[in-house]
Amino acid sequence: MACMAALLGNLHSKGSWAGVLHLLLERSGASLETASEIVSWVNTTGVALPYRRLLAEVVDGLGAMDLRAQGKPIHVGLKDMPP
Repeated sequence: MACMAALLGNLHSKGSWAGVLHLLLERSGASLETASEIVSWVNTTGVALPYRRLLAEVVDGLGAMDLRAQGKPIHVGLKDMPP
């Protein structure tokens, strides 16, 4: 909850917690883990421009939070991916 509060507090666009979670977590994507980092991409194919902007803000906010898992930095990006 603290993570979401920090993230939403830094967004310029207005959005609900449920909306942000839906945009980020219910989209398809891909993930890759190396020895030094974890990289995830969120599929933006078919996302309307206002929501794509919100997703970009969320991704930027996650990057600014310097999230880590097992000591590895987590990087999240956006990408159009074919079905």
